[in-house]
Amino acid sequence: MLNNIENKVLKKIELGESLSPFLFVSENTELLNSKVYSFALELLEKLSIPKINIFSLKDDWESIKISQIKEFLSKMNVSNPYWIQIFIIENISRFTLQAANSSLKQFEEPWKQNIIFLTNSWEAQVLDTILSRVQIIDLWLKLQESNNNFYIDMLKWYLFENNLNLISYFYKNKLEKQEYISFLYAIINLIKNWELNLDNKFMDDLLDDIELISKNNVLPRGVIDKWILILK
Repeated sequence: MLNNIENKVLKKIELGESLSPFLFVSENTELLNSKVYSFALELLEKLSIPKINIFSLKDDWESIKISQIKEFLSKMNVSNPYWIQIFIIENISRFTLQAANSSLKQFEEPWKQNIIFLTNSWEAQVLDTILSRVQIIDLWLKLQESNNNFYIDMLKWYLFENNLNLISYFYKNKLEKQEYISFLYAIINLIKNWELNLDNKFMDDLLDDIELISKNNVLPRGVIDKWILILK
């Protein structure tokens, strides 16, 4: 997936066009931050730009205050002899409201020389005013497309052995929305492997429900209850 983004970025640079900031999201923020920094390094290497042109606001678990973000983003206005410079802000849920609002102008108009990479565990923690100015790259969801053996096993027991552990699991446990999404991907994996006799319409409906949950447009438990009934 990052290869596609890299091609997009390089094309825009070649055309001299500006890029909206990228918001990378994934449950494991430590791994995410490492991947995003490595991606930034790879971009600069392809353009023969030294790595000192990466500016990072590391996640130190402290809130990002308005004075801090202003100082950090002020580097965007400094003349640079290279094609691009990359600004990485880790875990932007740390923004205070004032700091977030003060960054909106730079996020909306970063100029063609400046590329902004933001990271966070989930977009639900980010202000709508920021979300409207960024391109969301959901690496967590991509990881969930792989088989989730835990949910697949429970689905098989439910469907083929009349085991009700699946129902009690969702009834007894209060889960993060990522877990509900992972369960829906497990259903998709069963469909893809021809272990469920469902047509393409069900696949489309599943993908629609995943998008609704990811955007907080629906209650996840209601969606899961619906699919448990459909499958039975």
